Amino acid sequence: MAETMRAAILTGRRRIQVEDVPRPSPAAGWVLMKVEACGICGSDLRYYEGENPWSLHTLGYHKPLPERMVLGHELAGVIAEVGPGGDPSRVGERIVALCFLVCGKCPSCLRGAPQLCPNTQHLGHGAGFDDWDLNPGGYADYCLLWEAGAVPLPETISFDDATFLDGLAVAVHAVKRSRVGEGDHCLVLGCGPIGLLCAQVAAARGARVIATETSPSARGHAERLIPGRVLDPACADVAAVALEATSNFGVQAVIDTTGKLSAQEAGIACLAPAGGMVFLAGPAEGLPLGLKQIAGERWYSTSANFDPPEINEAIDLLAAARVRLDGLVTHRFPLEQAAEALDVMARKAETGAYKIIIRP
Repeated sequence: MAETMRAAILTGRRRIQVEDVPRPSPAAGWVLMKVEACGICGSDLRYYEGENPWSLHTLGYHKPLPERMVLGHELAGVIAEVGPGGDPSRVGERIVALCFLVCGKCPSCLRGAPQLCPNTQHLGHGAGFDDWDLNPGGYADYCLLWEAGAVPLPETISFDDATFLDGLAVAVHAVKRSRVGEGDHCLVLGCGPIGLLCAQVAAARGARVIATETSPSARGHAERLIPGRVLDPACADVAAVALEATSNFGVQAVIDTTGKLSAQEAGIACLAPAGGMVFLAGPAEGLPLGLKQIAGERWYSTSANFDPPEINEAIDLLAAARVRLDGLVTHRFPLEQAAEALDVMARKAETGAYKIIIRP
């Protein structure tokens, strides 16, 4: 292998430059992944704009970004090298990255909530690599990965489809937090990739799904793939439709992926007694949560990342075709065009982008 590799490095707000950098060698307990595909997540766009969504959603405050970081946490590829003491038979194995490693010692880890570990190392995020010269991520030819996070990828799942597995695990976790089950009604607000995956996971758990989406192109994907009703909130009274579908009782679960006040207010207006609302993009500024909204033991929660074993649940759902992805990848870019890829995603209303994949 060459001693250098290419990496698309975020060096400031809206500044991505592709550089030749030293190709790392894995230490004991680590592997080196040859990246075959890496998806662009909505959080990548927020990093591109100078935000730190990981710290905001996990720690509750904004942690400054490192000066140089490689974005990309939705990555799949093959093991190119194992560290000292590693299993050499794994070289060449197809894998998807479990892109974060938790400490296992903090109160969150010890109480069974490792997704909230403040000491997380997280590929493609500004987390856990403060003493490294370059924060690693998937927008590169190669990426270091702890061996336990090199999750075997079935031959039936393509590298492109594998880039959805991180988001699908996020959806699995959010749907579990909503407590939705067989025969319940679930309202999913927003059908970008995460919302669409949440809707499919809820349906796979036996829920009756109502979903919303303002974008015509995204709504088209939702109408193809979600076994339930998909509404345009600009043309339908979402709360009224949900109440009518439940004989005025309300829905047992609302999952919001929009972060928009109008969407969240509609969800609250049709939430059933003892029902729960899960915010994946955070509650909107000015969202009213008084006695009227919480009466009847209604509850509200954020959802952050996922519990590591849920990546295997995501693989099982995809391998069994209980979640479908056909037609969702709209653009593919080489690594040299990473900045253009992010720009196309940022202008998705204009470009029609839904899921973009970078192929180093």
